[in-house]
Amino acid sequence: MNNIIKFGSIAAIPLYNCSAHTPEEWSERNGVERPIAGIIEMIYGITINLIYIPMIGVMIEKEQFKMSCFKIMSFLTVIDILALSVNSIITGFLSYHGAVYCTYPNLIYIAGSVGLGMWCCACIIAMSLVTNRLLDLLCPSVGAFIFDGNRTFLVLTFSIFYGLYFVVFTTPIAFTSKYMTWFFDPLIFEGKTQEYANFPHFFNNILVVFFTGCLYIIFCCALGAKLKNVNGASAAQKASKQIFFQSAMICAVNQSASIIYVSMNFIEVPFWLIVLGHVSWELGHGAPAIIYLIFNKTIRNGVLRKIGIKVKMRSAREVKDNRVFQKAKVNQSTNQPSGKTTNVIVAN
Repeated sequence: MNNIIKFGSIAAIPLYNCSAHTPEEWSERNGVERPIAGIIEMIYGITINLIYIPMIGVMIEKEQFKMSCFKIMSFLTVIDILALSVNSIITGFLSYHGAVYCTYPNLIYIAGSVGLGMWCCACIIAMSLVTNRLLDLLCPSVGAFIFDGNRTFLVLTFSIFYGLYFVVFTTPIAFTSKYMTWFFDPLIFEGKTQEYANFPHFFNNILVVFFTGCLYIIFCCALGAKLKNVNGASAAQKASKQIFFQSAMICAVNQSASIIYVSMNFIEVPFWLIVLGHVSWELGHGAPAIIYLIFNKTIRNGVLRKIGIKVKMRSAREVKDNRVFQKAKVNQSTNQPSGKTTNVIVAN
């Protein structure tokens, strides 16, 4: 986006000059109208964003927000909402009209910069969240030193600057309805694909996302080892399986989106794989809403409460299992400052 300042406008940037044809001609030459796919994407993005709104309300409640993990999760949710506005809602609009970059150059250039920045910002926040959970589990004193109180906001500040770097200083992604996705090459000039290459994005998708996946695996293994000491197999196994399932789903979606997006910008891949990569990107920002509702009782019950649905009382067995699990958490937290317990919460 710094090129806008350098050249004075988006249209004046040499590699994004669409003056060869009118917007209508560009759409007729390279675009494909996809009204059904466009409507589905817009409905998906709007629906998930509406689900996220009461979730944020639950996360920022005093009881939850005093925990560092909920601070991180609430900020990640805001980033997901912004990202879905680009990769689902705006993408749906562009697909519906069969647009290419030169159909709406200003909209697509800015939206592409923001969408890219939100993805990279979310990657760092996800890494911060799993690091927070891992330290809370294995080394509470270090976790408290890094994340306690307002220090969490300092950590999140780094993710903001990281995302802004991609927005301002790197090549934006550009939409094409022909492939129903966003490429770095706006497909204006032939034979210039390499001039649009974004190597910082390559670094982010290969190293940051891969490292985050490794941290999730370590977290699941460490959690499983901790839960072996729980007296009451049903509570331990249930919690362990749920957390592992959450982690596996989140990592699988993010890893697939990362690898496919890197590949399709450097080599030719089949159309179905391109679509899968874009869907994975959409799920990477939208799936946590569904995962939270299904697996996170705190958020699920809070959302139900906010929309006026009474939560049923737990059965005696559920209460017993929860007490067993809570007892194990207390036993694990004896070395933590101020007697804080270890909160087992996993999110994207």
